[in-house]
Amino acid sequence: MKSVVTGGRSDTNRILIVDDSPEILSITDAVLSSAGYETIAYTEGLIALQIMELMPPDLIILDITMPQIDGYEMTRRIRSNSTWDLTPILLFTALDRSQAVFGLECGADDLLSKPFSIEELLGKVSLLLHSRHRQQLRAG
Repeated sequence: MKSVVTGGRSDTNRILIVDDSPEILSITDAVLSSAGYETIAYTEGLIALQIMELMPPDLIILDITMPQIDGYEMTRRIRSNSTWDLTPILLFTALDRSQAVFGLECGADDLLSKPFSIEELLGKVSLLLHSRHRQQLRAG
């Protein structure tokens, strides 16, 4: 499944969402789009990695448990590419917290447990994007 919602790129933060559940993907896409973010949503991680080259995201949201390539491996691949080393990664998970923490060791910035509240999703997204913008200002 692919869904692209476009707005003017100038001040709009672009968020890449990758989740193999079409329902979670659709809900997350709708919530973030309604909040004014530009979203790119995919159910397949390998395709999403390719799309990142064409449409660089400001934030990446990944499900941990996916076929083909899981969120841990996607996080490792993203972090191994210097182009994406400052791009925040938020991991979605239905795993218990002790298992999900491995995602932080792989390079993710934060975790969000499923099911999640809209307020928690928007709060974490806002915080991660704010942190990214501060890093960019410091970098120069």
